[in-house]
Amino acid sequence: MADGESVSDPGPGDDSKREIRTNVSLPARITTVSPLLDPATGKSFYRASEELCENISPSGAFVMTREPLPQGERILLEIDLPDGEEVATLGRVCWARARPPTADDPRLPGFGIEFLEGSRKNYDLFERYVEETTREQLAEAENSDSKEGQG
Repeated sequence: MADGESVSDPGPGDDSKREIRTNVSLPARITTVSPLLDPATGKSFYRASEELCENISPSGAFVMTREPLPQGERILLEIDLPDGEEVATLGRVCWARARPPTADDPRLPGFGIEFLEGSRKNYDLFERYVEETTREQLAEAENSDSKEGQG
């Protein structure tokens, strides 16, 4: 992938995301399941990094990073929820965007992850967090809209 190029990068108006996505800023740890190859040395390595999940849904997440992983890469994703709980799941990189935001395209660099599997307890905890956060964000948007209509 050329620098700044994206693979299957959904455009700003892409409606292929069927689920409601919730904006968040959650610390996450990413670890590759299979080794990657360092192009400079030819040696194999496992990537482990601290990143931020910027939006989530029950079936996936957007991870903001300036060093996206290749499409198809399987990872272990560990997300820290605000209540101190941690959710861990296996995931697959669906698309990646390496270029920085511009005036014409303000989307952040990073990659989209499809959740593959995790423990039932983890998933229930995560799903509850997504539902509560989505409900709160929708209520805030409705309150904002009703205040604007009164102004």
